[in-house]
Amino acid sequence: MKTINELIRESLTEVKAAREIRREERIKRVYEEFPELKKLDEEIVNLRGSRFIAVIDGDEPLVKRLDISIEEYQAKRERFIKLNKIDPDFDEEQCICDKCEDTGYTKGSDGTVKVCSCRKKELESSYEFGGMGDYTSYKMKNYRDDYLGDAANRKKIKNQILKVMLGMTDNTEANSLWVYSSVPQTGKTFLAVCVCKTAINLGKGAYYAKCEDLNSIGSDTLEDIKRIDFLVLDDFADSVTLNPALASVLNSILEVRIAAKLQTILVTSFSRSELVSKCDMRISGKLSKAGLISKESR
Repeated sequence: MKTINELIRESLTEVKAAREIRREERIKRVYEEFPELKKLDEEIVNLRGSRFIAVIDGDEPLVKRLDISIEEYQAKRERFIKLNKIDPDFDEEQCICDKCEDTGYTKGSDGTVKVCSCRKKELESSYEFGGMGDYTSYKMKNYRDDYLGDAANRKKIKNQILKVMLGMTDNTEANSLWVYSSVPQTGKTFLAVCVCKTAINLGKGAYYAKCEDLNSIGSDTLEDIKRIDFLVLDDFADSVTLNPALASVLNSILEVRIAAKLQTILVTSFSRSELVSKCDMRISGKLSKAGLISKESR
């Protein structure tokens, strides 16, 4: 499984190649429009070549004469460029994206670093790697606080989950495991996916999965999500932990993540107390110490 940072690093070679191609195209266009400039540049290149040979031969007088000639041609070149209003950097590599200068990241006024909008392809790939390929329409800007007429509590829950994702909580007892509990049809999955996408946009590794699908995830991916920055497991219920195979996989994931204090959210329609009383003993013990995200939580 590749994270957004890995995808951006891999793309840098492609970006550099694109910059070089654009540079060559600019040079070609300028030389076609101004052949005199092309001749000046060719003469400067020839003079520099002659100077290099003169240096090797130790011919100091010739080196000095060539230095004067190079300066003269360089001055002619600069005057020609200025007179014809040519971009003086036309023959230099230029950034494709001015916002991030091709790094793939931008910094907001508050100092927050996020993935640049120019990396849409990498973001979409990262969402897919992160288990969200089927949720392309889920976007945080579409999350409505006033949905179901419960704006204050919905906003509170959204902010709680964002703080968990950012590691900005002060609940030391919970460490890193959280239970997001709410009744059905309140937009839990929508919000969970959107927060996962937000994490990726901030350059974090994030993964979303439904608990029932853990058995169908490849072993390599399972190992990756044990150590990814932010993990959301949806549709969590006591019945999941009563399936021996699922319980074993889930317990293994939680063991590693809790030990590493990596933020993990279990999304459920059941209360935490009900889950603690009914879940597999190994999971129940972890849930009893988990933080709670709900409209009643403080």
